[in-house]
Amino acid sequence: MNLNLNFSPVTFKGKTVINAGCRPFNPELLRRLRKENALTHVFKREFRDNTIIDIPVVPGANPLAEDVIQLDLAQEHRFWGPLVNAALVRAFHGKRDITSDRPLQVLGTTSRNFIESGSLPEWVQKRTLLEFVPRTLFDANDEPLFGLLCDVRLRNLLLASCAELLKLGMPLIGKYVVTEDRSEDSRILPRSKLVGRVIEIDGDSLILDDYREGYETVRATDVRLSGNLVDFDWCVRNLLGNKAEQVLQNSRIKENEIHAGPGRLEMIKNTLDFLRKESLEAIPGLSIEIASMLEQKNKHFPVIEAIKKPPLVFDPSGMKTDIWNERGIKKYGPYDQRTFTPKKLNILVISQARHEGQVDAFVAKFLEGMPEVLTGAKGRQKARYSDGFLRRYSLEKANVQSFISKGPTIEAYEAACKSALEMAADQGISWDLALVQIEEGFKSLPGNLNPYFGTKALLLKNHVAVQNIRLETMRQPDTSLVFTMNQMGLACYAKLGGRPWLLGAEQTVGHELVIGIGSHTATDSRIGSGKRYVGITTVFSSDGSYHLSERTNVVSFDSYASALTETLRKTIVRVRDEDNWKNTDRVRLIFHMFKPAKDIEAEAIKDAVQALDIENVTYAFLHIAPHHPFLIFDLDQEGEPPWANEKKGKLGPSRGLHIKLGDSQSLVVFSGVSELKQVSDGIPRPCLLTLHRNSTFRDMTYLARQAFDFTAHSWRIMSPEPFPITIKYSDLIAERLTGLKQAQNWDDDAVKFRDIGRTPWFL
Repeated sequence: MNLNLNFSPVTFKGKTVINAGCRPFNPELLRRLRKENALTHVFKREFRDNTIIDIPVVPGANPLAEDVIQLDLAQEHRFWGPLVNAALVRAFHGKRDITSDRPLQVLGTTSRNFIESGSLPEWVQKRTLLEFVPRTLFDANDEPLFGLLCDVRLRNLLLASCAELLKLGMPLIGKYVVTEDRSEDSRILPRSKLVGRVIEIDGDSLILDDYREGYETVRATDVRLSGNLVDFDWCVRNLLGNKAEQVLQNSRIKENEIHAGPGRLEMIKNTLDFLRKESLEAIPGLSIEIASMLEQKNKHFPVIEAIKKPPLVFDPSGMKTDIWNERGIKKYGPYDQRTFTPKKLNILVISQARHEGQVDAFVAKFLEGMPEVLTGAKGRQKARYSDGFLRRYSLEKANVQSFISKGPTIEAYEAACKSALEMAADQGISWDLALVQIEEGFKSLPGNLNPYFGTKALLLKNHVAVQNIRLETMRQPDTSLVFTMNQMGLACYAKLGGRPWLLGAEQTVGHELVIGIGSHTATDSRIGSGKRYVGITTVFSSDGSYHLSERTNVVSFDSYASALTETLRKTIVRVRDEDNWKNTDRVRLIFHMFKPAKDIEAEAIKDAVQALDIENVTYAFLHIAPHHPFLIFDLDQEGEPPWANEKKGKLGPSRGLHIKLGDSQSLVVFSGVSELKQVSDGIPRPCLLTLHRNSTFRDMTYLARQAFDFTAHSWRIMSPEPFPITIKYSDLIAERLTGLKQAQNWDDDAVKFRDIGRTPWFL
């Protein structure tokens, strides 16, 4: 490895002792001060004594408050970020368009437009967007290192008003429009605000629905399209007609060059070179020096490690292990093969009449295997699905019955389900598994019209595990289909209540639970008024044993914390009873969270658990964030696969890389170069793990390794997940429940109280 971080150390040189203003904090006053004095002062709220500090940053400016204090900026690290941010705004002002100052975002020059055509007007733009975030991390000696994070991406812009689009004959009905809010800082461009969807055009006015309050009607001259990917491509196609696809394709090629490792690295380095020439000053007489990007060979580079793949266990004795799930399950069979029941499955197959033959052929391949299909490079070809579902999971020949849906409607699918359930009742059997053929187009249907959710709702509440298969998937070539079969077989076995494998975890305390908390936002509005948050909890032991699923009520975000603590209390009581905990046993509770925990949430969770009379318990509240400003480059990474002409992931990091940024933050690459699907995916991004300050268990290395292990423990796909399943499963449960609640036949009790809810039915 030869690693670089997109982090450039920043130092200050010159006079550091200054006079600053100090006054009692008031939110309205702080907002007004920033609005009126953004060009000359930096303002910061001091939480320690609840004051506002103002620092003059240009020649001739003085403190604004009557109470003046003296600061030595060499010691007052908390002011470094705001001062660097303000200096960058001054450097870019008048040279580039600044779209935001928190975080600082700057558009590239209009002369470099990433979509080009002589027929396109100037207001259609695809420009680079640079982002800057001051940050402190800790080196290998645990010494703080202040610096600047820099990243680059592209932004689509449609700068013409809707009035101009109407003159060009563009059909705006159904399109969402935005207006602009002026920034409090005159140097910052106005901020776009989504106001509604066009349903009618009345002269020079647009009538909106799904609108923000006060925007039922807007003037076409006052609004424009947002520039999101769908609207941007739609606009180009309307402007260019049959020439549009080639122009869009050329644009994507250029965009991929920026997102790829070499292009991204070059753009960041060029940006830093520009800043070094700008003679930046934090305050008059105190210069800002920006070093090169932090390299692995630098003594200040943080601690790194390559996390080993976790051993997966395929038998209760713990003797049969492998680090590759597919190889292990082929060699040893599933973990619970001796105890799994029933061995002879009753399987119902539901398909549309016009696709019955294709579905039957697919099901036969799935159950019996495809030994004749070889994949891989010449000389290394192998049969990836030679054994089939039944032999791989040590099952007997199944009883398979087909039921026909007369059409692609929810009513036809439900009728086929009812026929299957009636037959089972008449014959005194129960269906173990349903294989249901669906179509890609079902995704666009609402839950109450969607055969996917209608079928799942009816079967789940009758204790039948459901595996849906898209028609488009069935039509894949056999060399691709074998990989689909691998994933499908794994998910089916888990849904049946089977345990394909467990993690080879070391028991370091009496009991350790890893609790995943995720969310899914359900809304039929882009404005936000229809949002609701569904909080989900999934519970695992440290060995990966999946205990159960619990669901908080569908609550407003404000009520989320209290609903969550009640759910956790019930969950821990059940697990404690199942595992026979003693009150004196050492217990560790690790929470993987989709958002940063607030102090009040962390304390509420602690209070709820302590009320259970557990005497020796420690906590870790770990926020796992896929979106953050950090990038990792590996200059030794030439891309994968080695023999390909076009390699994916050049300069990207490998799976398992862990960079410890401090005692409470780490970067972990859950999905690396080898896991990228195509060249256009750019370079992998690590996830940022942040430990809440109220955590009482604080071993960041242990927590990072454990989170990584849970990406290798998915019973949904054979390849590693790009996110720990503690949260991934939570998100899947939330998403599925949101759709199922719209289905007429759904019963919440199906997964809340019945046996099917104790399996990963949502995979």
